[in-house]
Amino acid sequence: QEAVQDRFGARFAVLPAPVKGKARMRDKVTSYAADTPGDKSGLPLTANILDPVRATVVCNGPEEMVTVARWLVAAEEENGLRVVRVKNKFAFASASDSDGYRDLMMCVLYTGTRSLSIIGEIQIHDRRLHDLKLKMHKLYKVKRATMASNIV
Repeated sequence: QEAVQDRFGARFAVLPAPVKGKARMRDKVTSYAADTPGDKSGLPLTANILDPVRATVVCNGPEEMVTVARWLVAAEEENGLRVVRVKNKFAFASASDSDGYRDLMMCVLYTGTRSLSIIGEIQIHDRRLHDLKLKMHKLYKVKRATMASNIV
């Protein structure tokens, strides 16, 4: 965990996550196949995996969350990350849509040398909700598991 202070004075923690494992990616592709009716001859279902690499930014309240999100959008030239998708779980109509949990998820595309690109996800959390998420994570793993062996 690294505490970072940006140029605007906001303090937040950056928590890198491990690369998503093959088993979890396989589960996601299986789920996408079941949820995709009709012709599947377009893009490969793996194109739906937007978070093979991940990081969490833990903020002290909504104002810092907005500051981080704005910085990510505005700083493409500076950091090489282009925001390609935003999922605002605060905007969901019902708490049951996300088990009551809220965060802001931004998918970013990094293009390096030789046009090598990788997509990843940056989750922006409020500190109090992040602490709650840590307590809820086991239940989340049970809920999403397709078989008992996937619960670790």
